[in-house]
Amino acid sequence: MTDTLPAPAGRAAGGDVIVRPARPRDAASFLEMYASVAAERRFIRSEVVRQPVRDYRSQFRRSWNDEGAHVVAVVGDRVIGHASVRRDEHPVTRHVATLGMAVAADWRGRGVGTKLLSEVIRWGRSVGVLKLLLSVYPDNEAAIALYRRFGFVEEGRLARQSRKSHGFEDEILMARWLGEDQRE
Repeated sequence: MTDTLPAPAGRAAGGDVIVRPARPRDAASFLEMYASVAAERRFIRSEVVRQPVRDYRSQFRRSWNDEGAHVVAVVGDRVIGHASVRRDEHPVTRHVATLGMAVAADWRGRGVGTKLLSEVIRWGRSVGVLKLLLSVYPDNEAAIALYRRFGFVEEGRLARQSRKSHGFEDEILMARWLGEDQRE
């Protein structure tokens, strides 16, 4: 196992969006994007982001390794999307990694999520992850459609899993098998 793996940059959405591993200098812009998505109170669990920029700088120093990855979509110096994936630590579930994504409101529907998800799958395969797992809110139809296009299937539903400011929300669990045994 290595601490870091090579990760060439990819392009998306007409060539002006670059998708790559996060860098410490992305932290402030990431935090601005993430806080704006959280403030929408619809797409991610967080409604308020309290973690300081220095914490993200630290996380982004090791943004692509065997344990996980932070991938950003950038236009110039602006982070417009982010995917985070973390491998399970327990020996019996170490083949599984959990995924979370967010895309800035003004960039949704323009291929950013597609490129982020492609890069996460590339990471998973490069480190031997066999299953990607995520949760999504039932009313996030665009995200559900994206995940289905990538072969994710619904594995269950957690009733009233999230206690948001507007009430409880269910979460749909979706997963994609990356291994050779395509049992679905």
